[in-house]
Amino acid sequence: MYFWKRVFDFLLPRYCKVCGRRLDTSETNLCVSCYLSMPFLDYQSGNFSPAERILLTERNVVRAASVIQYEKESNYRRILFHLKYWNHPEVGTWLAGIGAERLAAKGFFEGIDSMVTLPLSAHKFRKRGYNQCDYIAQGISRVTGLPLINGAVERDVEHQRQAGLGRYQRWGNAEGLFSVPHPELLEGRHILLIDDVMTTGATLCSLIDVINDSVRNIKISVFTLAIVV
Repeated sequence: MYFWKRVFDFLLPRYCKVCGRRLDTSETNLCVSCYLSMPFLDYQSGNFSPAERILLTERNVVRAASVIQYEKESNYRRILFHLKYWNHPEVGTWLAGIGAERLAAKGFFEGIDSMVTLPLSAHKFRKRGYNQCDYIAQGISRVTGLPLINGAVERDVEHQRQAGLGRYQRWGNAEGLFSVPHPELLEGRHILLIDDVMTTGATLCSLIDVINDSVRNIKISVFTLAIVV
């Protein structure tokens, strides 16, 4: 098996998603150096995480965590570019699995019974061909076994890209985006709401508000791959 991996790597070389260096056979997505320097966030139950500082004022939010810190000038932002724009969604599954293992050890998933991904608009889904959050959910599910609920929430309106907008523009841009056509799928559950990156939290809070207004007896926790701190 090792021999064939070497052959495949010779014929179809793989490169680090952060620095671009050619990967060794034993490396996955990132080279060892970039992996060891990954800006992981340490979740500690009882202390507010950066995500919780943004979201815990929302009704029915139990806990929230992100895997890595996102900085605009950092090469680690390329992981998100590969996930969302460069057609390598498997990197989201890989990083989410690592994050889920770290969070599971801290009891983050206790009481959560299912997952819901932040939906894309139909236009963006056709353009991209996939919802990157579904790949993140796959990585979490491999560690936790949590099922993904499809179709419970929908994005009704396409909006201007959040990147480049100011804080208040982001909040105004996120209003009226979502609906919950099938609230019965979520009633009585503790769901894990999944997104790729959190900046101001405007989009997530918009969806959380709609869920709270539509679903009875709901608890919500949040998982994002990255957060702007």
